[in-house]
Amino acid sequence: MIDCLIIGFNDSSFEEYEAMVRSMGVESGAYRDLSLAFIDYEGKPQRSMDILSHFYLENNGEKAKPLHNADFLWPVVTYLTTYLARRGHSYDYVNLFHLEKEKLREKLQHEDILTIAITTTLYVSPYPILEIISFIREHNKTAQILVGGPFIHGQIKDHDEVSLQRLFKMIGADIYVISQEGEAALVNIIRTLKNRGNLDNVDNIAYRSGEKYIRTAESIESNPLEENMVDYALFPSNEIGEFVSLRTAKSCPFSCAFCGFPQRAGKYKYESVELVEGELNRLRDIGTVTTLTFLDDTFNVPKERFKEILRMMIRNQYGFKWNSFYRSDHGDEEAIELMGKAGCEGVFLGVESGSDQMLLRMNKTARQKHYLKAIPLLKAAGVSTHANVIVGFPGETYETVQETVDFIEQAKPDFFRAQLWYADPVTPIWEKRDQYGVKGTAFNWSHNTMDFETACDLIDKMFVSIENSIWLPQNGFEQWSTFYLQRKGMTVEQIKTFLKCFNAVIKQKLTFPGKKEIDPKLFESLKQSCEFDRSERPDMSPVEIFTGYERARKYWLGEFGGDVPASHIELLADHEGTAVEERTRTSFPVCSLVSNGLSLRPEEDWPTFILAAFGALLLRLNGQEDVTVVSSFDEGEQPPLPLRLRPSWSSTFAEFLQSVRQKAVHGTAQRTYALHILTNPLRLAEYGCKPPILDLGFTYSEAGRKHEAGLYPEVDNKLKLVLNVTRDADELSFAFSYMKSWFKEETIVRLGSYLDSIFKEVAINPTVMIGEIVLDSGERESDSAIEQDANEAFNF
Repeated sequence: MIDCLIIGFNDSSFEEYEAMVRSMGVESGAYRDLSLAFIDYEGKPQRSMDILSHFYLENNGEKAKPLHNADFLWPVVTYLTTYLARRGHSYDYVNLFHLEKEKLREKLQHEDILTIAITTTLYVSPYPILEIISFIREHNKTAQILVGGPFIHGQIKDHDEVSLQRLFKMIGADIYVISQEGEAALVNIIRTLKNRGNLDNVDNIAYRSGEKYIRTAESIESNPLEENMVDYALFPSNEIGEFVSLRTAKSCPFSCAFCGFPQRAGKYKYESVELVEGELNRLRDIGTVTTLTFLDDTFNVPKERFKEILRMMIRNQYGFKWNSFYRSDHGDEEAIELMGKAGCEGVFLGVESGSDQMLLRMNKTARQKHYLKAIPLLKAAGVSTHANVIVGFPGETYETVQETVDFIEQAKPDFFRAQLWYADPVTPIWEKRDQYGVKGTAFNWSHNTMDFETACDLIDKMFVSIENSIWLPQNGFEQWSTFYLQRKGMTVEQIKTFLKCFNAVIKQKLTFPGKKEIDPKLFESLKQSCEFDRSERPDMSPVEIFTGYERARKYWLGEFGGDVPASHIELLADHEGTAVEERTRTSFPVCSLVSNGLSLRPEEDWPTFILAAFGALLLRLNGQEDVTVVSSFDEGEQPPLPLRLRPSWSSTFAEFLQSVRQKAVHGTAQRTYALHILTNPLRLAEYGCKPPILDLGFTYSEAGRKHEAGLYPEVDNKLKLVLNVTRDADELSFAFSYMKSWFKEETIVRLGSYLDSIFKEVAINPTVMIGEIVLDSGERESDSAIEQDANEAFNF
């Protein structure tokens, strides 16, 4: 009999996981946090490593193996196997459930198994556990299923007894291990079951009894590291492979206000340098290991022990590449120099905030100055840096988030990621929730200075705006992946290029929410970046379109940061229609455009000339000297361009035309993020602005070319009146598309007549003042009749 079959990690179906999180709402904190980690390709959500592996395999065929983020022997497998073996229990294991289902099926059907232990180290939801248990139940009816680890232990404070019972029933295990550690509980369960004893005598568990789960006594379990070193001889060297994760300490000596790990893990304890050396010697003797990940949350604490470990590694010339967490306030120049010589290739920096004020609130001992000093030293020593920050912690404001942005731009870590604050009842800040006005839990919260919607929006802004560091996707791609991919043949620059291409596709998703397909040129760049064994570099010009957010922000705030123009159409009296109805279309004849007094080049000047005439018409009919028109000049799939036109009664048409031309040129250079900035109230609230009302449109296109509809549905659905112009050779056709609840067809026909009369007059006399242009509908001739016409039909 196998006493215990250990199940390692389950990287469950991301498609199903995404659907589950989406069911919470696409505007929920959980989904918005997840949405920055995947793109939609071939009809399903795919993470960065999924995409990279897909095109890498496509390019290399059967000779290549899939790339994935769990391509190593799982640490809990090596540790629990060793723990059981030392206590005389038989064991077996399946390392990666999602890749080894056939292997597991064989074991379940042909081995006599007493217990099956499911570990939960990285799970944030019960879904991966449910998938494993369902599979086990299908192929084995007798084994007792045990579930333990951080996910289960973390549920105790999050649930009352009723909801905890409900959760346990939903997951469906036979026994739950509820302990900060749990190894001893596992062994006691096995002994009790083998001896047909009473599980009431096993501390720190909940076991099924009829329709409910019985909780047993709680006690402190301690499994000293020095007594439970992994025995690598238990595993074939080919299964151990290149990558090993190891731990030289337990828990964390600090008590950051946002983190519940020390509360869950207990007192901080660490191994002696001699014990670390012994483990590294054994790893070297295996002969296959090239890369180590130290899992200690504070590997460089205490500082002198850390330096001793580094000197020992240098002295022994292991040749390992390694990575770890690093506390910048507990390091110095000597430590960083030793790290480089000892083979360190990367560190994870828990920066959390670039604001010293927020670091104080978080009970962090580090300050901005420590990171600003450490990051350049680390990079000079050849050590890659990843800065992780939290957005939305109680007390967070627009100003403190901007400090974090400025810090990242100044420090220039190789990679960064911003995470939404998670309101966890087990963390120290929870004791001060009333002080900060915290309401809600998990990713859906608010407090005195921010709510999760604002925090999500600020994270999106960081994602698209920061240019001196590369966003590192979290789900399915961690900092560890950058070292893994280097062992697989990618250079650091190739990894960065791939991430830039992948992130650009997500930026497209954020910037153009109505766009369903990836831009073909952008997609080709992404595909080429995945084929890293080719010498050709991908074309980065489609990616560079999504740079320059800060320049665009400054430009558009300069354009719309003052008093936002009111909509002329919104001033229509007694209108009860909606702003989301379909528009109808009415064509109208216009004179052949001539340029007696104007120098017009059709392909360049006609669009702005027509737009200027449209602006003059709107001024004459509604008297407003400030009008915004959402414009598109046949730019294919480029986003619409909001132009704030300011025609004046006393300016000449030629002067106004020149102004429109300049705005079109300058606005086009910053158009990518125009509507992304101007249509988001939260984004504008940061600068004390309100979104402009965008209900007028203008399109100019070549015959046979169709503008892509719905690039920005937030605007498209609200346009009440749009002037559509189509050019075929030197012929132009005109039409208004409009909402029928706002305009009668005869009104639109007269609008066309008035526009035609403007064309005729300004083509002959471009220096005519806009206020003196004669509007002629062809039905009335006197100025007073025109004014009466305007009052009757265009009361806006």
